[in-house]
Amino acid sequence: MTPILSVRNLLMQFGGLRAVSDFDLDLFSGELVGLIGPNGAGKTTVFNMLTGVYVPTQGTIQLANPRGELENIAGLAPHKITRKGVARTFQNIRLFKSMTVWENVSIARHSQVPYSLAQSFLRLPPFGRAEAQLRQEIQDLLAIFKIDHKADWRASNLPYGEQRKLEIVRALAAKPSVLLLDEPAAGMNPQETLELMDLIRFVKERFQLTVLLIEHDMNLVMGICERLLVLDYGKTIAKGLPAEIRANPVVIKAYLGEDAVHA
Repeated sequence: MTPILSVRNLLMQFGGLRAVSDFDLDLFSGELVGLIGPNGAGKTTVFNMLTGVYVPTQGTIQLANPRGELENIAGLAPHKITRKGVARTFQNIRLFKSMTVWENVSIARHSQVPYSLAQSFLRLPPFGRAEAQLRQEIQDLLAIFKIDHKADWRASNLPYGEQRKLEIVRALAAKPSVLLLDEPAAGMNPQETLELMDLIRFVKERFQLTVLLIEHDMNLVMGICERLLVLDYGKTIAKGLPAEIRANPVVIKAYLGEDAVHA
């Protein structure tokens, strides 16, 4: 099988510090894969390279185009990578908090509009048709996640769990093929985390997505991820199924601890 995302020999160096070194990853269509490791291991740096926030010092990041051919996206601007099909959420919620729920989603959806700037400026028919379709798509998306009745709320007025949900909805509005979730359970209580697990499963199946997840909550990771990669000091120290990772002595020593083995 051809991967939907293929990463080879990725290196991110800041001066004399190697934040990530020799990172390889293949994601296949429909997978839900976890990227775990201690704080400072380089996980978010990987996400930043995959989404264009950082330009890798070395290596390739190849994303499958609509024809299934792999194209190198390393070094492209974030908005260009989003248009090609990679969207993300952030560890710290980065909603436009003074804007409404609708406006947050609309901004993301406009990254994929089919009309030109001239058509928009002149209000030509393609612009009107596309805007009508866009409004319906946003309404449908909010309804799927049961926040359509709060479309006019300011994002800052949503409960914390719904702000997390809105951030996922905003990412989905860009119509990605690959969704990157950076610690989506951060700050959640156990009940909210259980609901989040169901939400991630639903999102993956409903939108036929490939998901790469960073998370420290091992109950969540072990409960929904199909396979795991473990980073430590910027290097991959293990890959495998959740049960294999849980029993890996190198991972236990570097990250999980003995308690996780018996959890």
